[in-house]
Amino acid sequence: MSLKELGIEHKKLEDTRVATVRFNLKKREALPAILDELARTIRKESIIGPAFCVFQFVTSVTEGFDVEVGFPVSQAVEVGDIKTRILPAMEVLSLVHTGPPKELQDSYRQLYGCAAEHGLISDEFSREAYRDWDHPEGSDIEVQFVIHHWNGLLGKNLARVLGEEARRKVMQGDDELTLESTGDERFLWVKGVMDRLVGLAGEDQRYDIVSSCAHIFPRSQIDKLTAVYETTRARTNDPLKAIDAVIDFMAEDPGWGERPLREGHVIYSSKAPRDPEGYASAQDEAGKRKAYCFCPLVRNHLDGGMPVTFCYCGAGWYRQQWEGAIGKPVRIQVVKSVLTGDDVCQFAIHLPDDLSR
Repeated sequence: MSLKELGIEHKKLEDTRVATVRFNLKKREALPAILDELARTIRKESIIGPAFCVFQFVTSVTEGFDVEVGFPVSQAVEVGDIKTRILPAMEVLSLVHTGPPKELQDSYRQLYGCAAEHGLISDEFSREAYRDWDHPEGSDIEVQFVIHHWNGLLGKNLARVLGEEARRKVMQGDDELTLESTGDERFLWVKGVMDRLVGLAGEDQRYDIVSSCAHIFPRSQIDKLTAVYETTRARTNDPLKAIDAVIDFMAEDPGWGERPLREGHVIYSSKAPRDPEGYASAQDEAGKRKAYCFCPLVRNHLDGGMPVTFCYCGAGWYRQQWEGAIGKPVRIQVVKSVLTGDDVCQFAIHLPDDLSR
């Protein structure tokens, strides 16, 4: 079935001035009262669109949700915890949920399941719009899958590193893909891109290009690493002790997953499996690898011949973390990959030799 037949609409949202508060929402049932209070504080005459809520996927919050809630506004509002900012433009797949709020997860499963079948990648947050927000019993909730523009980032970074002619050569066929393209079609196109890139670029160039296409790691999370590193380094004057302090913080804070391991100037990191229960109960290596992999583009095609260069996209996740923490470039090596038959993906983050400067 097409996206339209499933009730899913593609929308392009423009840059929008919004007045919001960010907080730990313990229970969804509290949201209508929070929106009502927020609307009274902002003043309804300044509100120019429906209420919305952004749900962060990468967060240190362990109970409930890490959310940013607000309204589009006609003018800046700075009252109490309310902040005004420009919400950047984004493209979304939208599905309107009209059933009881308690069944909202059914709509999420339908929307995200359909996106995965098409090999589409989400950004690290989801969004809901409340078209009937001032009626607590209302159930007209628009669930939005925020599209991560991997193809656009790839083209931009190909041109930056290799030039426009190489970008055109590597990206050939991009204009034939649509949101309705199947997961198989999208996989084959990306495989062709990686094959062409391997033939055109050196290893360092491939790393720079593909790692720059990764999910955008939340700046607020990276700022925590920066603060730990800079504080410890100022106190000890030892950059490796500061690195260890960052690793200790990652191990203690719930927003980071598996504890990294440092050996000299190299840090080894792996993610926990996408589906921990499926990973633990898998009957064979193929099932284990599929349960481990986070990428909807490749997890159904792990034996399809995708060059391991593609895993530099996953390396970009760690690149953002560590370059943000220490303020210097790092080089990341793919040590293990489900694309090459391993049951985990492991990355080696090589710290710069001049770390002490």
